[in-house]
Amino acid sequence: MDKILNAGFVLVVLLFIEGAQLCFCTNTTSTCIERERWALLKLKRSFQDPSNRLADWSGQDCCQWEGVRCNEKTRHVVNLDLRATLVYEYGGYWYPGEGYSLFNESTELSSPELNSCLLELKHLEYLDLSGNNFSGSQIPNFLGYMKHLRYLNLSWASFGGIIPHQLGNLSSLQILDLGHQGWIPGDGISLFDNLNWVSSLSSLQNLDLSIVDLSNATNWMQVLSKIPSLLQIRLAGCHINSIHLSPGYNNFTFLSRIQVLDLSQNKLSGPIPNILQNMTSLRELSLVGNDLNSTIPLWLNHHKNLVHLDLSYNQFDNIEGGLLSMLNDACSLKSLDLSFNALRGEVLGSNQTLSGCIIYDLESLSLMYNEIGGNIPSWFGKLKSLKFLSLWLNSFYGPIPQSLGKLSSLEVLNLSHNLLNGTIPQSLGNLSSLEVLDLSDNLLNGTIPQLLGKLSSLGVLDLSNNSLNGAIHESLGQLGSLEHLDLSSNSLVGIFSELHFANLSRLKEFSIGSNNLSWKVKSDWIPPFRLEVINMSSCNIGSQFPRWLQTQTEVYDLDLSNSNISESFPTWLQGLSLFYLDLSMNSISGQLPLNIFHRMPLQTLRLSNNLLNGSIPNSLCKVEWLETLDLSKNQFYGEIPDCWRSTYLLVINLAFNRLSGQIPSSFGQIDFLISLHLNENALSGELPLTLQNATQLEVLDVGENKITGNIPTWIGERLSRLRILRLRNNKFSGSIPSQLCKLSALQIMDLAHNNLTGGIPRCFRKLTSMTASAPPAASSTYKAGAPAEEDAWSKEKVSQLMKGLYLEYTTNLRLLDNMDLSSNKLGGVIPEEIIALNGLRGLNLSHNHLSGKIPKKIGNMKSLEHLDLSNNHLFGTIPQSLAEITSLSHLNLSNNNLSGRIPTGNQLQVIEDPSSSYAGNSQLCGTPLEKKCPGDDAPVQPPASIIHGEDEDKSEKFWFYFVIVLGYGTGFWAVIGTLILKKNWRVAYFRFADNTKEWMLMMIAVKAERLKKKMRRTNSSE
Repeated sequence: MDKILNAGFVLVVLLFIEGAQLCFCTNTTSTCIERERWALLKLKRSFQDPSNRLADWSGQDCCQWEGVRCNEKTRHVVNLDLRATLVYEYGGYWYPGEGYSLFNESTELSSPELNSCLLELKHLEYLDLSGNNFSGSQIPNFLGYMKHLRYLNLSWASFGGIIPHQLGNLSSLQILDLGHQGWIPGDGISLFDNLNWVSSLSSLQNLDLSIVDLSNATNWMQVLSKIPSLLQIRLAGCHINSIHLSPGYNNFTFLSRIQVLDLSQNKLSGPIPNILQNMTSLRELSLVGNDLNSTIPLWLNHHKNLVHLDLSYNQFDNIEGGLLSMLNDACSLKSLDLSFNALRGEVLGSNQTLSGCIIYDLESLSLMYNEIGGNIPSWFGKLKSLKFLSLWLNSFYGPIPQSLGKLSSLEVLNLSHNLLNGTIPQSLGNLSSLEVLDLSDNLLNGTIPQLLGKLSSLGVLDLSNNSLNGAIHESLGQLGSLEHLDLSSNSLVGIFSELHFANLSRLKEFSIGSNNLSWKVKSDWIPPFRLEVINMSSCNIGSQFPRWLQTQTEVYDLDLSNSNISESFPTWLQGLSLFYLDLSMNSISGQLPLNIFHRMPLQTLRLSNNLLNGSIPNSLCKVEWLETLDLSKNQFYGEIPDCWRSTYLLVINLAFNRLSGQIPSSFGQIDFLISLHLNENALSGELPLTLQNATQLEVLDVGENKITGNIPTWIGERLSRLRILRLRNNKFSGSIPSQLCKLSALQIMDLAHNNLTGGIPRCFRKLTSMTASAPPAASSTYKAGAPAEEDAWSKEKVSQLMKGLYLEYTTNLRLLDNMDLSSNKLGGVIPEEIIALNGLRGLNLSHNHLSGKIPKKIGNMKSLEHLDLSNNHLFGTIPQSLAEITSLSHLNLSNNNLSGRIPTGNQLQVIEDPSSSYAGNSQLCGTPLEKKCPGDDAPVQPPASIIHGEDEDKSEKFWFYFVIVLGYGTGFWAVIGTLILKKNWRVAYFRFADNTKEWMLMMIAVKAERLKKKMRRTNSSE
């Protein structure tokens, strides 16, 4: 009985325990595992989280937390997605195959290292930490022990150091992304020696090691060939060269199953590697940014599965069979990018029949930035699925095909920067899906089609820099999706009113500058938009600033230059966060408010050509991001503030004002100052020594001031980039320092109107930019793609005395080479070495004390257009070689001691005012002077060369006539001699002659008789 009771008791206890366990299990299914919750909380504490992304990581059920997912049965954490917010991504048909992404930095989690508490998540299968910041710490070894991981993404997470080989333990891993830990190879993570650990990832399908230096991992192809499941390989920016893809690897069978291959931004060169022919399963291929050249091969067409092909940023110059043949065979292709290559000529193909697959499949075609010429082919209009078409920056000419209006799916059409002419086709008004239309920088004319106002999806309309004319139709005001409108730099006329903006509530960028438009809206008009960019330059907007501008509080780019404004400087601008402000070429008056610019993030400030006065406010020194400051041609007075500290300031132009005092020494503390114009003021003192620290200077213009002292030697020793040196019309003294000869980039040297003494340095031959062999000057700083610098150079202006006139050079400044040392006290001879400067277009040494002869080989200066050696003490004859300078149009040798005959030559006959060019030289004679040279009245003895030529002519004439007489005599006596010697020939000849004479007399008689009869009939009929 006791045994039965004991057994019952045990059964009850077991049932109780089982019930308790069942109850416990029931409770655990409603929440996450406690130790995993604590691990996640510890991970949260290890991060800095400025955007509070992990704010909801609280409470008992961690399975409900942001980025956390649990297994529904076991409640173990299996997914952890903590990637930063993605703000921009290249992919799809826009930029196919690059797989490039950027994250919002404000949402990134940051930590000195990845916390090992992750090891508590023993069942984790998915881990994404991309886009966060781990401060260059090494990828932790412990990740190699999380053996359930199938997905691991650590891209863009700022890891550094060596990739741990323990990651090779993750045999279940299917996707591994360690790419983009830096911007260049070696900047982020690296390999210890090789990639052998990767071959252990037997389940791996996708591998991304972009920006990992693989230059020493020469066996990476062999390693990857050992992974049986590998389908996608992304090795962008890994320092891979063509040797890594040599023909010896063609036998790898794994190549035939690879579907995605990204080898962009590597060091591949020559033709496309033949090894790629074996990759017949490829769906995406990116070879962007290598140095591949030659012809794009026809065998690429054999990849029938290829969907995205990107060969941009290479040096391809041709397409085998033409683009049309390439597209006809690529039946799966949806996007093709051949932009930024060297394709030239007519490589697109003729209007042959398109295959049905390409008509309906191709969605994106980019050919921008090549040298492709010819007409845009009409067969583009048959690509019915096309969404993106960019032909930007090529050499296409002729009209825009009407057939493009049939592309009903087209979303982006960019034909800008070509040579297209004719009118804008009306058919473009049928592109109902169009979001971007850019036809800028062509030669288009005619009016803007009214039908464009029907493109309800249009967000960008750019027709700038053409020759469009006529009025702007009000239908453009119906484009409710429009955000960017640029009609600037055309010949448009008429009035802009409120009706043009009726439905433009989304408009952000508005540019109508450089036309002939007038602005007429009601004074109380409130626009429906909030603009960010306003360009109304050269528009007639009236004498006052439009009141509606004060409502545009989000504007950062404002250009109202040359707009007839004549009121005082607007104080309401201080409420704007302007990056660009151009109010130049108006009649704005008054003083600048003292602190108006202090809080603006200005990069460019142009207030030139106005009536502003007063002192320059110190607040301009405090504009941290300022790059261009132009206050020229105003009425500012007083001293220039000496408080400049800007790191980014490139251009300072304070010319043509009334500024006085010394040049501020703080100018030398501006690190990247390129252009400094202080000319036409009343500045005094010496050039500050600190200016030698402005080693990036390319333009130094302090002309027309009262600056004293010697020309500093440090200009030549420290300012090696200097291209324009203009010290004209000051009070400099002493000699010209030989150190200036080190300025090999110098184009313009203007030291005129000073008190310089000594001689002209013979070392001027070292000014190599003034030679004909030097290319047109291109600034090392002003590069395409750097808008601020490029814009600064395009607006450079330098005045030079050329051909007797002061000329202001702007856009053609790159082509000007000029040296002006006139109106000083220079002595000695003109050095022969100056002849080496054969690229000079102007040379002015007038009004000095130069003596000696004009260099005999001055004719070697073939580019000279202006030469002035007047008012010196030169003697001797004028070199005959001067007549060989075919470009010379202005010559002044007056008031010297020159003698002898003036040279003659075609170019010297068209010199402007030739008689005054030689005045004041009493010993000169000959044309164009009235004074004749000795012997001009006697028969002129031609030069020896001419006499020698005449002797040769006489000899030729003698032999010419001798041969004629000999031939005539031979022929004559051959006939007469035969008749004398042969009697029967003689009798036959004279008989023939007699018969001929008789026949001719008879024919004359017959003709005469017929004529008489005809005349008789005529008379009798009358």
